[in-house]
Amino acid sequence: MAVVINTNVDSLKIQSLLTNSTNKMSQAMQRMSSGLKILNAKDDAAGTVISAKMQVQLNGNKIAQTNVQNANALLSTAEGNLDVIQDNMTRIRDLTLQAKNGTYSADEIEAMQDEVSQRMKEIDRINQSAEYSSLKLFGGTELANGATFQVGADYGESNTISTDTTLFEAVNFSAMTGVTSTNFNLTGFDKAAKTKFTQAPTGIDDINDCENDYDVAIKALDAAITKITDKKSEIGSVGNRMDSALSTLTTQYENLSSAKSIITDADVAAEASNFTQQQILQQVSTSLLAQANQAPSIALSLV
Repeated sequence: MAVVINTNVDSLKIQSLLTNSTNKMSQAMQRMSSGLKILNAKDDAAGTVISAKMQVQLNGNKIAQTNVQNANALLSTAEGNLDVIQDNMTRIRDLTLQAKNGTYSADEIEAMQDEVSQRMKEIDRINQSAEYSSLKLFGGTELANGATFQVGADYGESNTISTDTTLFEAVNFSAMTGVTSTNFNLTGFDKAAKTKFTQAPTGIDDINDCENDYDVAIKALDAAITKITDKKSEIGSVGNRMDSALSTLTTQYENLSSAKSIITDADVAAEASNFTQQQILQQVSTSLLAQANQAPSIALSLV
């Protein structure tokens, strides 16, 4: 091999190897400190694209989980209010059935009517005041056509769950029974002939078969209670779907997170081993570079 001064090939090669070791050592340190395998797009171009799409899905999945939880809270709030309305409606039915019996005086029936009146007002109050956040639950414009809940990370009907259009209709006393509170007065009912109910309450097809006002009232209350239980059944059915959707979303999130981790997360143990290897190579290269830089000096012995 020729003895040259101007070009130290060995030194150039060792410098290149030293730079390479230093860069790899730096990369290993960055990966260990950040916990990420992909620090920039050039580390893994395809992985960068795939992981970005996965992150969008993960974000959407978390939003969908929150949506499901909020929807369940709304439905639970509506059901709680319906429970109270049902209790009041059932109590009014009990009092009506009790007043129909011929063993009570006018004063006693008046006392029953006082309770009935208060319970009708309470039903109307709940109908007016029932809200979830600022959303009116019954008889409002926002839920006039039911509700559609977003339960998926993507668009389309397959990612939504809708309620029946009648679920959030008004539940005030007259809307539920077809009878105004003025007409529903136990002290004014006739036990032998219909005097107060000039038209059939909603859902009562066989009014002509009723014996008297009490029978019409009881049938109207039965129809109202059925409407309430139908609404609660709808809430239960939708709630079951929500629970299923939440379970699916949770499983999807776990699986997608695992897949993204394989692409983007650094193996700290492997990076630590690589760091140690590159550190040793850096030290060796530094020592050899010092020797390579001294090699041209051999030419002095020839002079």
